[in-house]
Amino acid sequence: MDYLMGSITMFGFNWAPVNWAICNGATMSIQQNTALFALIGTTFGGDGANTFGLPNLQDRVPVGFGQKCQFGKSYGSDTVTLTQNNIPAHTHTIQQGSGTTVTLSTPVVTVNASDAQADANKPTSNYWAKAWSGSAVISGYHNAHNVTMASDAVQVSMTASFNPNNLSAVGPSGAVQPISLLQPSLTLNYAICTSGIFPVRP
Repeated sequence: MDYLMGSITMFGFNWAPVNWAICNGATMSIQQNTALFALIGTTFGGDGANTFGLPNLQDRVPVGFGQKCQFGKSYGSDTVTLTQNNIPAHTHTIQQGSGTTVTLSTPVVTVNASDAQADANKPTSNYWAKAWSGSAVISGYHNAHNVTMASDAVQVSMTASFNPNNLSAVGPSGAVQPISLLQPSLTLNYAICTSGIFPVRP
């Protein structure tokens, strides 16, 4: 059975028969394969003066040419890594924890004093006491306390700040791993006819 020169077919063995060559992108001599070169030219490589290239179907599947796929060009990849532009627009829900509630209690301030006559003139380790009157030395402190002054005898100010944005955040997830695009396949041997019937263009 004679094949048309330039025909590509599959074989169930891993070598090329006589008058065939494996479609592995190899470079061929124009001088030794003038008829085949006249058919495919440098579509698949070569310098066009001394050499031309065979189609490379290793790890590839053939596809019919058209507007989206130009004849003799290679397309696609066996893996792809998704980016943010490939993911549909979506939102994430933040689950707020218990830290979103802040409770402030009114401070309790106790001011201790003494209702006895003052016997010290320095506040260190002492308490407010009755001051002596009519004396050249005025003492205002006592070394012990036995009364509690009014709660507003000392004024205490307190402020607090709360920023819920600092409590929860949505960080990135996932890993940058390529996704396989390989379809269920069976590996066979593509070969091109290098010597056969020269096809006639209609």
